[in-house]
Amino acid sequence: MLNKIRHGLAGHHPLKNTQIEKRASVLIPLLESEGELFVLLTLRSKQLRSHAGQVSFPGGKQDTQDENSLETALRETHEEIGLPPENVEIIGTLDQILSLHYYLVTPFVGLIPEKFSPLLNTAEIESVFKVPLTFFMNGDSHLAEEFKTPIANVLVHHFDYHGFDIWGLTAKLILRLLEIGLGHIPDFQVHHPDSPNWMERALDFSGEELPFDLKPLSHSEQGKVHR
Repeated sequence: MLNKIRHGLAGHHPLKNTQIEKRASVLIPLLESEGELFVLLTLRSKQLRSHAGQVSFPGGKQDTQDENSLETALRETHEEIGLPPENVEIIGTLDQILSLHYYLVTPFVGLIPEKFSPLLNTAEIESVFKVPLTFFMNGDSHLAEEFKTPIANVLVHHFDYHGFDIWGLTAKLILRLLEIGLGHIPDFQVHHPDSPNWMERALDFSGEELPFDLKPLSHSEQGKVHR
């Protein structure tokens, strides 16, 4: 599986939005253990002002001293879970994605050591856990919600893993990794059929921030979506 993902990512060269200053980066850490490939996720502290108690990839906002988006991802990962940058083998980049608060997020996929022992910054991260990548290829634990934002109607994906709600941007990036790395297309709708997909929205984003709003679609609008 890892070799196939390497090959898929090597041939993936996503376009980038170079106009936006409000940026962030995440690392999608993969590790092999006992012949299986896992993705490492974090549970954010409930004391944080934003995204408190949510499951996420390590990463964060770009600082002025960061030379590029990759440095942001590696620095934030080191600060949050104690993973040294030299212990990460970057094997590819996924498409940029726009966060709900209008940060342009660049995701990097990296292979980390199997025996990595996290050293948590408890002010930011409550815990770290790993999930078999194949878990996300089975739709039994998947749920999608339809919402209306100022930009577009969107599908918000959730995966329930032993009580952890893996959702939103994190879930979308995992689905994109499976698509690019393994050619996996799930048996459920990934993008809202009446709106541009999230890759297109990120490329087209001009930097104009609209009032944050996330409303469930009406029953009549929900009927348009094909499961």
